[in-house]
Amino acid sequence: MALSLVVPATIFMALLARAEFGESRARYERQLMATTRALVLATDRQIGQGQSVLQTLAVSPALISGDIPAFERQARAVVQGTDGWIVLLDNERQLVNTRRPAGARPPKVGLSDLRWQTIRAGRASVSNLVLPKQADPVPPFVSIDMPVIVDGKLYDLAYQQSPKAFSSIFAAQTIPPSWTASIVDREASIVARSKNVDRFLGRKVTEDIRKVMAHGNEGVTLSHTLDGTPSLSAFSRSSTSGWSFIVGVPRTELSRANWSSVGWLTAASLLLLVIGAAVALAVSRDISASVRGLGADAKAMAAGEEIALFPDRFREIAEVRAALQDAAAQLRAREAEEQRAHQRQQLMINELNHRVKNTLFTVQSLARQSLGRPADTPGLHAFNERLMALARAHDLLTQSVWEGADLKEILEETLEPYLDRTVLAGPRVALTPNAALALSMVFHELGTNAVKYGALSLPEGTVTVVWHVDPGAPHRLTLHWEERGGPTVSPPARKGFGSRLIAASLKADVAGEARVDYRPSGLVCVLTLSLPQTGKEEAEGQSAGPDAI
Repeated sequence: MALSLVVPATIFMALLARAEFGESRARYERQLMATTRALVLATDRQIGQGQSVLQTLAVSPALISGDIPAFERQARAVVQGTDGWIVLLDNERQLVNTRRPAGARPPKVGLSDLRWQTIRAGRASVSNLVLPKQADPVPPFVSIDMPVIVDGKLYDLAYQQSPKAFSSIFAAQTIPPSWTASIVDREASIVARSKNVDRFLGRKVTEDIRKVMAHGNEGVTLSHTLDGTPSLSAFSRSSTSGWSFIVGVPRTELSRANWSSVGWLTAASLLLLVIGAAVALAVSRDISASVRGLGADAKAMAAGEEIALFPDRFREIAEVRAALQDAAAQLRAREAEEQRAHQRQQLMINELNHRVKNTLFTVQSLARQSLGRPADTPGLHAFNERLMALARAHDLLTQSVWEGADLKEILEETLEPYLDRTVLAGPRVALTPNAALALSMVFHELGTNAVKYGALSLPEGTVTVVWHVDPGAPHRLTLHWEERGGPTVSPPARKGFGSRLIAASLKADVAGEARVDYRPSGLVCVLTLSLPQTGKEEAEGQSAGPDAI
């Protein structure tokens, strides 16, 4: 009898000690992961400050108009007193470099092919650590890049910083002196380190950490630091910059904490084990059977079956079984109601779209019958074209069950006859139904104006449309419409209905504005939009009438 109690107790203590070792390590792992995630947030905030500087400069009238000297003065004023500098460049040369003295010629150094491809894709990005050649006096730096259009040409507007700018993040997170924290770029090179940063700057992290980082965005592993210290290390990767953040604690510190916890736990567990053994044996069988019954009930609920309710010795288990039965009934009723609601919604959407298109065709017929032939009414053709643009936008939204449309799809649908003379560049942007309808009318007016008076009125004319979204404000979008190769453009004598329609649609439906520049080389229109949250409906856009922009 005594042996039957001692053996299970011994096994229990061994398992308990093992569990305590695991729990002690788990506590360290949770603390390490929390620290790496805090480093991610702190670094993303610092990168976001640089992106805010670029966003401010990107909408500078001097930059948009190509007045580089004026823009350089503005850029120097923005970064004055900071450890960063502004560079404006393309893949061949630099136009502005505020790190150089005012008036000094910028170096003839362009972007790498990889960074230039990112700029051409219309995306803002953060570079890896850049280590200049020994003959180059520029120190190592990190660059935050954003695409901009300057006088019709694509450039990279960059905010560059020394890696030392990121070292202060470690002190703000109060990392223990015995721990080692590192910030590494997408190529696993050290950007900043809490210890010996000058010695390890630009070095690759150890092979064992790199193998683990290649299989996920965060995790914990046993590894070694660059100076050879065995450690338990955690890492997290930023979804914004792609950088990784590694924090390691020496394994000797982990072992000391484990043995201390196990000692106290062993003493307490021995006492509790003697008291609880008899009680546990008495009730364990009944509890086990009841719990297995709950498992069967849960499987029945997952399969959509009814759960039989019968009394149980344990009140708590009986309450759980009753709750499972009620939940199963509610789930079945909810699934049936959702299916009926989905069918009703689909029917209503199809019927509504059919009626809207019939209404548009009725309005078109009434206008034709009331106003006579198009030759007698100059504005009738433009009116019909605006109605057809609205109908095409309705068709596009119906394909997505009125959940919205992509900005590029709207542009391609509107400019479909001229896609061979049109360049569209920018990331995917999801639009709500109201925003999609409003922008369809705006792009229709711009395209009609280009065909009548602008670049598309001549065979060699082209239209370039480039847009980008601020990573720090995903509902703020800037779009550049630029025409080239058309007849000479000059400001109109009066503001047409098309211009008023564009301004009213942008203001009412996307809280935006349009800036139009009638350059001799062609019209340039910059749209700034505040896109609403997906699913939030806004007021209906105003109707359109005939006129040129």
